[in-house]
Amino acid sequence: MEHSEVLQQACYVFLNDLNDEINPSSAHQMDNTEIVQKCRLIIDKEQNPQIKAFLETLSEVIHAYLTERASEDSLRFYLSEQFSIKNEEIDGLIHRLVAITKQSSDTDSTHPAIRPLAEYPKVSIIITTYNRKGFLYQAIQSILKQDYPHKEITVIDDCSSDGTEELMYQSFGDEPRVIYMRNETNSGPGNNRRKAFAAHADGEYVLFLDDDDYLIDMNYLSKAVDFHILHPEISFVAANVFLEYSKAKQLKISSLQLSRVIKKQDYFMNFEKKGYPKPSSTLTTVFKREALMAMDILHMNMVNDASIYLRSLLIGDAGFIDTIAGVYRLHGDNITFNLSQGFLIENLEEKMLIKNMAVQKYGYSEQEMTEWFNHNAYDTISYYLLNSAKDATDFKFMYHWALNHCPPIYNQLRNEFRTKLIKKQLLRISLLRTLLGR
Repeated sequence: MEHSEVLQQACYVFLNDLNDEINPSSAHQMDNTEIVQKCRLIIDKEQNPQIKAFLETLSEVIHAYLTERASEDSLRFYLSEQFSIKNEEIDGLIHRLVAITKQSSDTDSTHPAIRPLAEYPKVSIIITTYNRKGFLYQAIQSILKQDYPHKEITVIDDCSSDGTEELMYQSFGDEPRVIYMRNETNSGPGNNRRKAFAAHADGEYVLFLDDDDYLIDMNYLSKAVDFHILHPEISFVAANVFLEYSKAKQLKISSLQLSRVIKKQDYFMNFEKKGYPKPSSTLTTVFKREALMAMDILHMNMVNDASIYLRSLLIGDAGFIDTIAGVYRLHGDNITFNLSQGFLIENLEEKMLIKNMAVQKYGYSEQEMTEWFNHNAYDTISYYLLNSAKDATDFKFMYHWALNHCPPIYNQLRNEFRTKLIKKQLLRISLLRTLLGR
C-alpha cells in the first residue's frame, strides 16, 4: 500500500473513532478541550511516527474549527488536499463536529438582505504571474469563489512563455471580473505590482496575491472588509495560512498569534522580531487603498511584501483575523529562496528610504531609526548569505556594502560568516579538482 493510501486510511480511522467517541445525546455538553483530549487518545494509538505527525496537524485543524479559527471551508479543504478524502465522504466524517459548532454558535443563521453592488466597498486583487499557469488558474479561481460580491482581479503577466496568455483568454476571456495585462519584456514582480496598481486598483481595498498562493476560506474577503469597517484606524488586516511543503506533500498551520489590532509604532519598530512575525507573503492581507497611496506606493522602487508592510505601518495600525484563510506554497522556486544580488540591494535601498521617511515625515528619532536600519540590514544580508550567496565574490560585495552604509554591522557579518565562506571556497576547489580529473 502506498504512503498516500496509508495516510488516507489513517484519517478514516481517526475520524470514525472520533465520531464514535462523541456521543450524539451529549454532544452539546462536550467542550472543545474534551474533544482535543479524545483526539490525543486516538493519535497515541498510532505506531507510525510519520502518520502520527499528520494526525497531530489534523487534530490542530479540528481544534481551530471548533474554536472558530478555521472555517468549514478550510476544514474540508484540509481533508481533501492532505488525505485525498472525496468531497462526498467528508459530510459523513465530520457531521458530529459540524453539529457541535452549530449548537454552540451564537451567530444568527439568517442571511443578510441582498444589497446593490455599489453598497459593498470594492476590493481590487492584483496577481503577478510568470510561467506558472497551473498555479495561476487556482489562484484566480480562489478569488472568484469568494462570497464577497464586489471584487475585481487584475492579472499582470511578466511575459510568460508557458501558455499563460492562452489560458487567460480561454478560461477568463469572458469573465468581466478579470482583467489581463501582459508585459512585452520581463520586469519583475515588484514593478508589476506597482504597474497593475496604477492601472486598475481603484477599489477601496487592495489584495496583492502571488500566482502560487491561494485562498481557501470562501468568506475571507467579507471578513476582511468587515474588519476594516469595524477598525478604521488600520492600514491592513491579515490572517493565518497553511504552509504547503510541496515536495513532502504536507500541510502545516502557520499561526501569527497576534492581537486583533497592533499599534503601528510597536509593529513597525519590532517588525519580524520575536512576537511580531510578518504574515506569509501578502496572500491574506487586505490593504486600505488610501493607506497605500499615503505611503507613496506609486513611487516605490520595490513593491515587495516587507516594504509594503513597513510603509503601511507608518500610516496606520495592523489588524489580524485569527483564522486559516489561505495556502502559502513552499516549493523551492519561491523568490525568497533565490534572491539575486540586485534584488537584495534594491531591498536594502528601499529600507533606507523607509528609514528616512520615518524620520523626516513621521517624527521617529534619527538614532532609533539608525538602530532599526542596522538591525534590518543585518537580517536581510544574513538571509542572503545563508541562502543565496554563491561564492566569495558575493560575500565580499555584501561586506563592502555594509561597511559603506551601516558600519556597525560590518565586523559582525565578517565574524558570523567567515566559516561559511571558507566552506564554500573548499567546496569550489573540490569541485574543480573533480572536473579536472585530479
